[in-house]
Amino acid sequence: MRYRAWIGISLVAGVLLVLPPLTGFHPYYLYLVSTALLFGTVATSWNLLAYAGQISFGHAAFFGLGGYGAALASLAGLSPWLAIALGGGIGAVGAAGIGLASARLRGAYLALATLAYAEIWRGIAHNWTAVSGGGAGLIGIPPLPTLAWLPLDFTRGRAGSYYLSVAFLLVAIAVFAGVLHSRLGLAFAAVREEEERAGLLGVHPLPWKILAFALSGFFSALAGGLYVHMVRVVEPDLIFSRYFSILPLVMATFGGLHTLLGPAMAALGLYLVSELLLHPYVPAFHQLPYALALIVVVLYLPGGLATLLPSPRPSPQRGEGTQHGAT
Repeated sequence: MRYRAWIGISLVAGVLLVLPPLTGFHPYYLYLVSTALLFGTVATSWNLLAYAGQISFGHAAFFGLGGYGAALASLAGLSPWLAIALGGGIGAVGAAGIGLASARLRGAYLALATLAYAEIWRGIAHNWTAVSGGGAGLIGIPPLPTLAWLPLDFTRGRAGSYYLSVAFLLVAIAVFAGVLHSRLGLAFAAVREEEERAGLLGVHPLPWKILAFALSGFFSALAGGLYVHMVRVVEPDLIFSRYFSILPLVMATFGGLHTLLGPAMAALGLYLVSELLLHPYVPAFHQLPYALALIVVVLYLPGGLATLLPSPRPSPQRGEGTQHGAT
């Protein structure tokens, strides 16, 4: 099953890499697919956090911290490529902070704490006018510069943002795959399933929770940093919107929690159906796919779309009683 997962990743990656030439580098379609890929990255990062048993309603905080961090660094003269990486680091630190502060919270209390965390950052951005620009935000964020030494116009126009969003998604998936098939994944699963028992067995929950938050926040912030360089503007109600908290949750749940490819595939499908099919013709219903996806999960597919795929049997030779790395 592991080989089939990597074959699937390779096929999807191949299609994504040749898409810009097939569309003639059309800027609008590149923007839409790039945004869908960024949602795939955020949904995968949300899923990684959920794998450790931490439910977040506040991923907009990490997305926004990465966005503002990258925007401010670019406006200060740093290369946008480096600014986005810096934004990722800022998001990781911010996520680790809420992970530490909410270490004793679980379930709905943790979800509400993360939601409040995102709202706190939105309030700070609204009122810290000297840095954030207040409600007016920041404009004039430079686009990604072209890199003349790269072949095949990899950084031409919006192609640079597109290929970088592809890279972010593939790296996020690869990291999550590494987590699933490593001792780190076993530690995350132990904290998720039985935190107190894990502590008794020597797996202290706090460091693993903070690490899960930091990893999740890092990839979400990378997506936020690239997003602001695509739209070239950042303001509190945009970048800290609940939209960036709720949609990754819906996408990850619809695709299948704790699965490798489910959240990313759900993100691509839901976003592109919404923007390409519904928004141009019935804009009032362009968010309908997300509502329907949530209804389907609640009523018919608690395990998401991944339950429609055949699951591998545990290997008796290795003595594994559970499958912690479903694809």
